[in-house]
Amino acid sequence: MTQATDQQAPTPEAMAFVGKVIDNASGMMAIRLCAIGDRLGLFKDLAENGPATSVALAARTGLNERYLREWIYGMFLGGYLNFDKQSREVSMPEAHIPALVDVGGPLFQGGLFKMFTGFMEPYEDLIEAFQQGGGIAYESYPDDFWKGLEHNSCVRYKNLLVSQWLPEMPDVQAKLENGGTFADFGCGAGRSSIELAKAYPKARFYGFDLFPQNIENARKTAEEEGVSDRVEFQVHDISKGVPGKFDVVATFDLIHDMADPKGGLKALRQACKDDGIYVLMDVDCTDDPADNQGPLALFKLGASLHFCMTTSLGQGGMGLGTVGLPESKVVEFSSEAGFSTVRRLPIEHPLNALYEIRP
Repeated sequence: MTQATDQQAPTPEAMAFVGKVIDNASGMMAIRLCAIGDRLGLFKDLAENGPATSVALAARTGLNERYLREWIYGMFLGGYLNFDKQSREVSMPEAHIPALVDVGGPLFQGGLFKMFTGFMEPYEDLIEAFQQGGGIAYESYPDDFWKGLEHNSCVRYKNLLVSQWLPEMPDVQAKLENGGTFADFGCGAGRSSIELAKAYPKARFYGFDLFPQNIENARKTAEEEGVSDRVEFQVHDISKGVPGKFDVVATFDLIHDMADPKGGLKALRQACKDDGIYVLMDVDCTDDPADNQGPLALFKLGASLHFCMTTSLGQGGMGLGTVGLPESKVVEFSSEAGFSTVRRLPIEHPLNALYEIRP
């Protein structure tokens, strides 16, 4: 085997690959700087209060000027902010406000910044899992990670669930319009139930989640949104059974994370009335993980290693992972659980697929 030496000139292919690595490293650093800007309210300040030097921004925010100065240069060189070399003022491009500032808007990326930082924190735990097996416990992830998940969910539910996805399921709409019951298992901070409750005031909504903090946050948000009279949130573990039968049951980005996804689907069948409907949203992926394509393909596999797969394995579970529930497995697992039909909805989304499943 020939070994590279100092005298050998690198090939164009080798140079191109090094360029790719450097581009990826720069992108990783840009997201980290964005996470700082999001966490400390810097993007929001620039959007609301206008251009500022590092000194002025420090006065406005109460943060350290030297750190702000370095952050400003990085965000400018990364193409996220504008910078005037004469006035030394940094400013927010109007076109970047939807992605960086408009919380809950259809383009907002603040949740991604929080999630990215949270993914990275239990790094040593992940290395240990590679070496010894097992996985990472939910408790190992910081608050920012869970807030990031909630932010991402908020974007989808506020901008897509009611206006674009529900019209593809007229029978679900009819059940909600006529005062039916809707149960969201693994509801997180409850955004899906809350948005639906605002649109369908006659229906009754229930959200169930393992984590008490999620349920506390969901109850608070329901109160703020004025729907607490028709939305009920409870701490509940679906693996322990189901608390009743409902006209519509739903899981949003839950099944591939579960330790026992097949058992979860069987429980959901029990929770779904015989004439009910199960709405399943999960990650859009291919039968062969190597066939996944698009700008989020690498992100999905990274998210799987850093959270979805490892937390399932950490519970002694199946460890499906982020790309572990393609349509073929949805059909297979649903049939085993006692459902009779699976219809994939014709929605276009960069991350998710949506299914209407019936007993």
